[in-house]
Amino acid sequence: MFQKCILILLTVVIASSAAAREEVRVEDLFEYAKTPEAGAENGDGRGSQGPPDVEEVTPEKLGFKAFARDTAIAYTAIWAARFFYVRNKNSRIFDTSFSKWWNNISQWPEWDDGDSFFTNWVTHPIVGSQDYLFYRAMGHSRWVSALGVVVQSTLFEYTVEGLVETPSLVDLISTPGVGVPMGIILEESSNWLVSTDFVPAKILGHILNPMRNFIHDRQIGVYNPFSKQFMSVSGPLEFAPGKPEAIDLAYSFFFEQPFPLGRFRADLEIANLKKNMGNGEFIFYSLRIDVPSKSRLWGVYVQIAQSGINSLSIDGVGQRDGFEFANVLVGGKHILFKTRSSILSAGLGLMLPTSYKDNVGRLQTLTLFRRNFPINLQKAWTVSPYITAAAWSGPFNLQAMVQNDFVLNADGLEGNSFEYRVNYSAATGVNIPVVASPVLFAEFNGYSLLTADTFKKTDLFVTTGVRFGRKYSPGFAMQFPLTGPDKSIDKYSYMFDLQVRF
Repeated sequence: MFQKCILILLTVVIASSAAAREEVRVEDLFEYAKTPEAGAENGDGRGSQGPPDVEEVTPEKLGFKAFARDTAIAYTAIWAARFFYVRNKNSRIFDTSFSKWWNNISQWPEWDDGDSFFTNWVTHPIVGSQDYLFYRAMGHSRWVSALGVVVQSTLFEYTVEGLVETPSLVDLISTPGVGVPMGIILEESSNWLVSTDFVPAKILGHILNPMRNFIHDRQIGVYNPFSKQFMSVSGPLEFAPGKPEAIDLAYSFFFEQPFPLGRFRADLEIANLKKNMGNGEFIFYSLRIDVPSKSRLWGVYVQIAQSGINSLSIDGVGQRDGFEFANVLVGGKHILFKTRSSILSAGLGLMLPTSYKDNVGRLQTLTLFRRNFPINLQKAWTVSPYITAAAWSGPFNLQAMVQNDFVLNADGLEGNSFEYRVNYSAATGVNIPVVASPVLFAEFNGYSLLTADTFKKTDLFVTTGVRFGRKYSPGFAMQFPLTGPDKSIDKYSYMFDLQVRF
């Protein structure tokens, strides 16, 4: 076993040396030899051009301070991903103490950590490759990027996982040992693919190196392939035609506003349940990115979600707390027509059957919350065409949407292979022109599952809330069920979200 570890480490050194083709000196460890030129302003002054297909490079040095900053960013991302993805958060994150942590990390790391071969030798190296690509995108040399992977792997094992278990020796070796060569291969393959004139190859290049889509010139944001611009999260908010109105209308929690808008969104909902459900909670949270076209006449979006239960009982039987990955939503919208005070758009959403695991019955329990059942229904495809519109005058606005849900392979709900639902929503808001740009709003949401056999067909809800800010916009709301099957189990919901607009 020891010989295998040495062989892996030698492989890393040889692969890194061959790929880097650099003479490494101690004084040059934090030297950045090649960095993309800063994106120039585009014609309309709304942001920097996106990463070019073949980047010109100029010498620049990045010192330890830049390395430490980027390490802090990557480490923060590890914790964010940990909170988002981990299924059993109570046991994997919160069930710890200082004494448990110290007892775990003061031991020699274990080789047999109980994980599968796939987790140890595929999942961890993939994470390592992405860490490597992150440091490279931030402008660090290959050697410093490899060091960054070692640092991130060590921090993960001794602080994140170390809180609840003994660090894993196999992970400490496989993450950088396999991840760094994998990252080098992905980077070089991506560079070659985006340098071609073949559009599918360029797309594959952006897939192989995801950091191309989110980092440019040491700025974090998103590369918009439709406008070929890099939209920086930390940059200024430039008001393109239609963007002020788009931001004014982007307060709703439960339906699509008509304007295509560039944004990142993270949201959390806690549904407080009635006594017959053990006074527990359903918990829903998701991440979403919207990317508009250059003309902002249309846009696309992707949303990934998790759903969970806490302190829940069914017929007096306690359910196991935790979370499950839900179905992924992809969609797009297009403006049909727009005037100075109104807009009408059409869109289409598609929920992909990505809720892959339900070994303790959580997802099946979550479908009791009928409002969200297409998100949590295993193996189901949902096609959702919709029409959405808005009108405004001064600080006041009114929005409305009608959507159809065609749910295929829906046997997990009532035993029927097909379900059909009509969604109808309306919202009104007022944008108050004072410091922090508060928006007061109210939403009405209704859902009629016309194919329902075993429960009431219609759910009605009212939601009220407040939102602040323009570029960085936190929001808070409460939703109350008015009638329908969800009213029998749900008292009210708290909702929070954060939007970053670009």
